[in-house]
Formats: sequence, structure tokens, C-alpha cells
Amino acid sequence: MKAIKSFFRTMYNNKQAFIGMIILLLFVLMATFGPMIVPLDMGTDFLNRYQMPSLQHPLGTDYVGNDLFQQIVHGSRSVLFIGLLASLFTVILGFALGALAGFAGGIIDKIISLMIQILVSVPIFPIQLIIAVVFPVRNVLMLAVVLAALSWGLLARNVRATILSLKEREFVLVCRIMGLPKRHIIFKEIFPNITSYLASTFVLNTNSAIATSVGLMLLGMAPYEPTHWSIMLSNASVQANSGMNTAGIFNMLVPTAAFVLLQMSLIFFANGLDEALNPRLRVSSSYKSPKKKKQKPLAAKDSEEGGTCHANS
Repeated sequence: MKAIKSFFRTMYNNKQAFIGMIILLLFVLMATFGPMIVPLDMGTDFLNRYQMPSLQHPLGTDYVGNDLFQQIVHGSRSVLFIGLLASLFTVILGFALGALAGFAGGIIDKIISLMIQILVSVPIFPIQLIIAVVFPVRNVLMLAVVLAALSWGLLARNVRATILSLKEREFVLVCRIMGLPKRHIIFKEIFPNITSYLASTFVLNTNSAIATSVGLMLLGMAPYEPTHWSIMLSNASVQANSGMNTAGIFNMLVPTAAFVLLQMSLIFFANGLDEALNPRLRVSSSYKSPKKKKQKPLAAKDSEEGGTCHANS
């Protein structure tokens, strides 16, 4: 309980991270409970197409008269689910390979380090696009695997470097002398020291996975979901021609604003997450230098001393 209070206190003190956490929490609640509260009607209603925001349609309607607010609410679940699942796969794969390279050493370390260098130095999105073409993505799980398969390089390199540094520390050497297994050293001694980094990386990878999934969906390389925000944006720009049709401006503004708010909240939240979970960063950020006593000017001090001497005389 004390750790939870300390976490929220740290997040509250970091205003940027706190705002990001609140916005992200609203998106999570909308994705979790929104589809159960807000009904979805995807039938055509040309009489109400391109309606401006109102009480009946809070965000207006699209080119066939469908309510944009309903689509945003129902599409938020797939957007977040794809990003979180792909990020989870990326963190697991990056941590496992980075830890293996850092501990095993030798030929295993060389092979994994070579793979990391290749992944870090080449553009990822074109290769993901080729994979999606060769192996057709038929469901969300396959899409998450495609997004994570080439995104673990930077995380694995940082985990490897951290483990190479930590395994020479005194507490790890003591565990080795005591004959404790490597599994204990990794998960009980080293893993807690990089938990904050893994958590912030998980949030940032969720952000990048969402952006990449949008690109794949816009190019038709991912499963079609009519309420996904990228499909809404594609329909607005292609079918409704909203870029030149001023009556359908909300068709493009609504999904674009949703993407911007979600990604902004993820970035802000990740910036404060490392500080909130890392005790060393919490101590350094909460430390305040002691206030110095205000010293009187030298002339005033001399005048006081002179007045005192004159009174004594």
C-alpha cells in the first residue's frame, strides 16, 4: 500500500506524466466498458450524413450517416489491444534474448549481438510490410507477432548492456559464491533493477506498435475492422474525399485527434513511469537542497558593530 501511494505521489508531482496517466486511463476505461454502454449502429442513413456535433451525435456522422462517437468507442478496444499485445511480445522477446546474451557470452552472445546490430541498423517498417505480404495477416495475434518480430533489437541491446554491468556487482558475485542458480540471479537479483526500464519501454513500444499497425491497415495488410480508427481515417480520405469536402471535415479530425491524444498520453506517461518505479530516481527528484541563510550586507553589519561599540563606550 505504501508503494502504491508513493507511485501516485511521484506521478502527481510530475504534471506531464500525471496528465498522460489520466488521459490514458480514460482511453482504457473507454476500451474496456465503452462497447458495453454505447451501442453500435453501422447501418446507412444518408439523410443524416455529415452531421455536425450535437447531443444526438456528439462527434458528428460520417459519409454514410454512421455516428463517429460510436465508432471511436468501439474501435478503441482493437487499437489498444493490438498495441498492448505487440508490445508484450516485444518486451518478452527483447528481455529473454538480451538476458541470454549478457549471461551466456561466447558464441551465443556474438550471434545475438549480430542480430541486434542488423535489426537496429535497417528500417523496420518496409520489412514488416514484406512479411505481411508473404505471410497474410488473418487475425490480431498474427498482426501482433509481425509487429514484435523485428522490434526487439534496441531493448535487447540495452538489457544485455545492463546485465553485463550488473553481473559484476558485489551482490551478484555473492550469489555466485553461494552457488545460487542463474535463474535466481536473473529473476531475483537483476530483474528488479531493470523493472522500471522495462515498464517504460513497454509503454513506448505500445505507442510505436499502434502507429505501425495503423500504417499496415491503411495499406490493406492487416485484418479489416470497420470501427478501427485507421479504417475510419482511410474511409474519410478515400471514400468521402474529406480532404476537399468541408462538410466531412470531422471524418478526418475525429480519428486523427483520437490517435494524437492516445499517443501523447502514452509518451507523457512513459516519461514519468521510470521515475515512479525507480527508487533512486524518486529520491533524487524529491531531494531539495537546504535553504541558505540570508546574509546581511557587509556595510550593514559594520554599521551595527560600530553602533554597539559606541554604546559600550
